[in-house]
Amino acid sequence: QIELNHTYAYVCFTVEDEPKLEVKNYIGVDLNATSHCAVVSNPQTGKILKLGKQAPHIHKKYKALRSNLQKKKLFKKLKQTKGKESRIVKDINHKISKKIVEYAKTNNSGIKLENLTNVRRNKKNNKAFRYTLNSWSYYQLGQMICYKAQLQGIPVQYINPFNTSKTCSRCGNIGNRKGKLFKCSDCKHTDH
Repeated sequence: QIELNHTYAYVCFTVEDEPKLEVKNYIGVDLNATSHCAVVSNPQTGKILKLGKQAPHIHKKYKALRSNLQKKKLFKKLKQTKGKESRIVKDINHKISKKIVEYAKTNNSGIKLENLTNVRRNKKNNKAFRYTLNSWSYYQLGQMICYKAQLQGIPVQYINPFNTSKTCSRCGNIGNRKGKLFKCSDCKHTDH
C-alpha cells in the first residue's frame, strides 16, 4: 500500500520461491516468553544465538505506562500510545526472524520450531505470569520465520516442545534445568 497525497495505491506482485535446499542438519529455535524471545542452537557447532532480549522490557514498560495513564485519567494520551507497543514488538520480530533465516542459510541448515499451539491453555500459570504469556507474540515470530525461510528455500519443521529447554545444545542429551540455569549431565556444559 502506497499513500500519495491522501490517495492510496495498492501494488500486487509475485515473488518466486527459491527451490528447497537439501540440508543435512537443522538449527533449533527455542521460543521464550521471558528473557530472550528466541534462542537459536546449532547442534553441529554448539553455537548459541540469543535474540530479542528487549521485547519483555517493552511489554513491561507499556504495561506500566498504560496503568499510570489510566490512574491519572489521561485517556487522550492513552489513546495516542495505542498500538505503539505492538508495532515495536513487530519490528523486533522482523529483525529476529531475519537473523535466524540468515544464520540458517549461511550454515546450510533447516529450521526447527516448537509447535506451541496450546501453550496458553495451561491453568497452572500464576496471575503474574498470565500477562507475560498473553503478550507473547510467538505465533507472529513463527510466521515471519516461515515466510522468510520459504523465500530463501530453507525447510522449516515444527516439533513437539517437550524437553526442548532441557536439551543440551552441544551434545543433544537431556540435562538438568533449574529455573534459568541449565547443566548437562553428560558433557558438563552449563548455560543460562
